[in-house]
Amino acid sequence: MAIEERKLTPAGQGNLQQIKLGIPVVEALNRMAEDPMGENEKLLLRILEQNKDTEYGRKYGFADIHSIEEYQKKVPVSVYDDYAGYILRMSEDGEENLITSGKVVHYNKSSGTVGNPKRIPLTEEAFQVFQKYNGPYRMGLVAKELGEDWINGRNMSIAESIAEIQHVKSGVTYGALSVKMIGEFRPYLGMSFTSPDEAIYPESETNTRYLHARFGLMDQDLTNMAANFLGFLLEVLRYMEQNWELLVNDIEQGTIDQGIKMSEEVRSSLLKKIQPMPERAQELRGIFMQGFEEPIVPKLWPHAQFLTGVGSGGFKVYADKIKEKYMGEKIARYFTGINASEGMISVPYRLNDEKSVPVPDSMFYEFLPTDADDDFSKIVTIDQIETGKEYEVIVTNLSGFYRYRMRDAVKIAGKYKNLPILEFIGRIDQTVSVMGEKTTEVALRTAAEDTAKQLGFDMIDFTVYPDVEHVPPRYTYFMEIESLPEGMKAKEIRFFLERNLAKANPSMGDKVAKGICAPTKLNILEPETYSLYRDLMIMKGIAPAQLKPVHIIRNELQRKFFFSQTEYGVELVK
Repeated sequence: MAIEERKLTPAGQGNLQQIKLGIPVVEALNRMAEDPMGENEKLLLRILEQNKDTEYGRKYGFADIHSIEEYQKKVPVSVYDDYAGYILRMSEDGEENLITSGKVVHYNKSSGTVGNPKRIPLTEEAFQVFQKYNGPYRMGLVAKELGEDWINGRNMSIAESIAEIQHVKSGVTYGALSVKMIGEFRPYLGMSFTSPDEAIYPESETNTRYLHARFGLMDQDLTNMAANFLGFLLEVLRYMEQNWELLVNDIEQGTIDQGIKMSEEVRSSLLKKIQPMPERAQELRGIFMQGFEEPIVPKLWPHAQFLTGVGSGGFKVYADKIKEKYMGEKIARYFTGINASEGMISVPYRLNDEKSVPVPDSMFYEFLPTDADDDFSKIVTIDQIETGKEYEVIVTNLSGFYRYRMRDAVKIAGKYKNLPILEFIGRIDQTVSVMGEKTTEVALRTAAEDTAKQLGFDMIDFTVYPDVEHVPPRYTYFMEIESLPEGMKAKEIRFFLERNLAKANPSMGDKVAKGICAPTKLNILEPETYSLYRDLMIMKGIAPAQLKPVHIIRNELQRKFFFSQTEYGVELVK
């Protein structure tokens, strides 16, 4: 039976619309993959033509540039500071045609790695690209690979819009891009999401883990799960495992346990949306009582077919844990590509693969080898990159940034047709050094994950502090551990960690062997440390979609927090 002839639920109608929009987008990307360099060059020349009369365009002679080679000769590689003055005039004084001729509809609040938040302009055209690839493309790819049997189901979406959208003096909105995007669809969220409005737009004291888990469990026909970053979805699944009896009792009775934190106004609003569900509760209780030795998600939601979220780089550990413990092999995974405030960098080209491909109609791409030491003569384009090499991504976007250093590093893992396959490595500036050894976040993560795997324990997450005050200097690892094997001591974990770190970064291993650096120290964190840190940052006004794992301590707030969550306390480090 053709899908149009089915009796569709409200969720099904929305999903069908997205699929119809998305399949042509998937097909268009496949066509662009045949000649990505040609498509990318056309985009660059169009951007230059559109912006030749801007102040920036006149400064660098966009009108006289007719090839990639001329562009690279005339226009310098840039960083945010090169645009800060223009953006101030745009956002505060409302000036136009400075770096872009396009209509700026929003300023993205970028969390950045260090320093104050940036204002990244977003034009209407760039916003449409974001929407196209974050919505329809995903649904089109899922439909092409999985069929459409899931179409009538709703989505357990762990989306929260806590940070407020502000306005700059020119009147344009300013805030996290995720908050703006979800705000566009607020009137329709109830059709597609199991979580209520009180969880997606929560008050600061609301226990959203309970709400996401409880309302998700109420929906027997749920077909997919999503989160901006999979770490919070993992938290919700762990909450469900630890509190399933409370959740099931509330579902059975149509109540909200008095111990669940929320205001009386929120509680009253939610109680109007629920009713006793004894049959569903009985079914859930029987499933939970079987235990968690086997993945439980397919049992709780037999129609669940796919998961969506960021699962590369620092988030891979969460994606792997969700699959191994809770979801199993049955449920497909749509790993979001590389998204940034500056634009849509890449999208997945197939399911169940955390690697992704550039989007030739999103931005013009250049690549600087990570070992080039800022020698910009070594910059290459899509058609010149080499499989197996690592590059920093440099982009020209649809919002007024030209040859802009993203500071994101990717490894070229192969090709999809003629598009390079990108494996996200991490931020170029996410390295740590106490004696010139330059250990990357990837090396730190590899050492921690290998240690957990070898010793057979579940690592929730890790953080590293470069202790330059210690003599000799050393790395201090923090680990939150679940299910530590009986009798295992921190000393044994530290031994394996030291060995794995030396393997991941031989320079550090050599310095420890020679006594130039001290052996790594390990502090075991209190349970729920990373959940507590997330809640603390949200209380400070950080948008949940901007909360990235703290794998390297960069500031005093982070240092005090993580040391306070160990038995030693913060005073250990002066």
